[in-house]
Amino acid sequence: MIVLVVTSAALLPGCGGTYVDDKHNFERAFRSKPPRDVQVIHSIYWQSPHFTDEHAYFFELKLSEGSGFFDAITNALPEVVRVTNADRTLPRIAVDRPRWFAPGDPNSYEFWKSTNQFMPFGVFRATNDSRLFIYSEKL
Repeated sequence: MIVLVVTSAALLPGCGGTYVDDKHNFERAFRSKPPRDVQVIHSIYWQSPHFTDEHAYFFELKLSEGSGFFDAITNALPEVVRVTNADRTLPRIAVDRPRWFAPGDPNSYEFWKSTNQFMPFGVFRATNDSRLFIYSEKL
């Protein structure tokens, strides 16, 4: 019994942390490798050291022409809806919004977000190029 407690205690500190531009962040967030037509430009992934799955992330992605990733990510949950110009604010989540996340004029992005108040999730799509900015949190 003591061995089990010591082993469990040793593993717990490694469960949390903040990972900036780590090559495994996409897999942490989406539970799969990035598709070939998706390039991760920037990422931040935060995971709580708590034993439950508590995490938050921001991504800047560049999609190849013809990529189906945007459709897949905005149609993955039924609660994801396109947002009008009147409501483009990001909710306060566990990780501070990085400077590289959807910089500049908010009108240069199309915006989709989750209507589920317990799981903030959003996608900004740049109107002048093939970049997506994605954020989410699960607490």
